[in-house]
Amino acid sequence: MEELVETMSRDLPREVADGVTWMSSCLPFHLQDRVIHGHTSTYLAQGTESSILIDTGNPSSWNIISETLDGLLGDKPLSYVFPTHPELPHTGNLPRLVEKYPDIKVVGDIRDYHLFYPQIVPNLHARVPGDKVDLGGGYEFVIVEALIRDLPNTQWGFVPKSGVLFTADGFCYMHRPELDDEDPVHLPGECGLTTDELSAPIAVENAAFFTGSALYWARFANDADQVYDRVGKLMDDLGVKIVAPTHGNVITNIPEVAPIIRAGHKHAYRY
Repeated sequence: MEELVETMSRDLPREVADGVTWMSSCLPFHLQDRVIHGHTSTYLAQGTESSILIDTGNPSSWNIISETLDGLLGDKPLSYVFPTHPELPHTGNLPRLVEKYPDIKVVGDIRDYHLFYPQIVPNLHARVPGDKVDLGGGYEFVIVEALIRDLPNTQWGFVPKSGVLFTADGFCYMHRPELDDEDPVHLPGECGLTTDELSAPIAVENAAFFTGSALYWARFANDADQVYDRVGKLMDDLGVKIVAPTHGNVITNIPEVAPIIRAGHKHAYRY
């Protein structure tokens, strides 16, 4: 059986907003007639004094992530890491990050992380929505309540100066309507594109696939409009300009994409 090795797009890392860099490793899947990719993105927010990594990537992508951090940070250490929730694509490299940066602070809702990674307990620092991490130079990272979640301790993050909202598995999707529902999300060459750069728009069915498969919580949230009205108000209140999900391309045309994500929720459970 051919080993699947995660790859790095030539288009990434890419600065998607002031102080925010999109990092990604993609897992290639070899089909009979083509190769397709699945995003597992991480993001680096940098100020003048400190930096924070949002999510950690899969363990299989560690070499890519480590080399990318070296290139972006130079001789400065990584100050913080914010795992959005304790699933492998989001926390899998925590032990390696602590080994590489012994003084790093792991921030967020870390209530059960000591069970998964007992060796990093001294680095764990609990944070709640509304807490802020000062990165220096007017840059800060704000912990935000996750309005679309798959685990109770999922959290979102926001960089006000850049207008970027990090949504974990919220706003995740496929965007290739010709691919079978069981396939991952994009074709080679599309890894580093934002949603307004894609040649084909996201299909409602593709958004519904991720809602139905990844967001177990969603099947109990039977008033999808109420949920997404809250999401819309949150984004308006914060002044969100860009949505950065872990799985899927960075969303830059929010007014066009947000209604598709909402419709995908309804389609998944026929609300």
